[in-house]
Amino acid sequence: MRSAFRLSLSALFVATACARPVLYYPEPLTAEAKPADAKPAARANPSAGVPLMTVSESRPVGSASASADIEYLRSRQIIVPVAGADMARVEDSFNDARDGDRVHRAIDILAPRGTPILSADNGRIVRMTTSALGGISMYTIDPEQRIVYYYAHMDYYNDAMSPGKTIGKGDTLGFVGTTGNAPKNTPHLHFQVMRWPADGKYWNGEPINPFDLLGGHTQAATATPHR
Repeated sequence: MRSAFRLSLSALFVATACARPVLYYPEPLTAEAKPADAKPAARANPSAGVPLMTVSESRPVGSASASADIEYLRSRQIIVPVAGADMARVEDSFNDARDGDRVHRAIDILAPRGTPILSADNGRIVRMTTSALGGISMYTIDPEQRIVYYYAHMDYYNDAMSPGKTIGKGDTLGFVGTTGNAPKNTPHLHFQVMRWPADGKYWNGEPINPFDLLGGHTQAATATPHR
């Protein structure tokens, strides 16, 4: 009986993993608190305090329609942002409920701690930051400044990364971890894709579900969800 109770508690914990995040992770442009389990500051957040990348005004950002941006994103042929991840094993959690009557609006890709996190697209790094929710995380933007990619709960960054750096599809941005409010025994990448908004508040863009674009397959509901 005690064993069954422990199993029930375990299932409940896993089911609520990544359940505390807000709709997305707004990152104020002020100093954020470093999670207790982060790597030493020099490695985990080498760009702390570095200004945001300057975004070109060559096109009115946020001017395209949502459908046009989705088609544009489809043309980008983004790749799965975790090395070796099998999308057949990834669930579409984009519309999953989270506490506080919120919705996930991202997908979680589970992988062993330290697995390389790959850039899903070509582009540039907008910001590298550490917060209580997203932990060690990174925002990047595509070459036309229409799509924002958000990578959260990293264990630590690739030391070669810095804000404003040009990146290529498949470049290693960092490594899978559990920083922020991620459950400490469930390393995963919280991956979110957003439209760049007209007001420039990139962390608050309209989310786009990347599941199908990454080759995901809808799975039947399981008795014990893994996050």
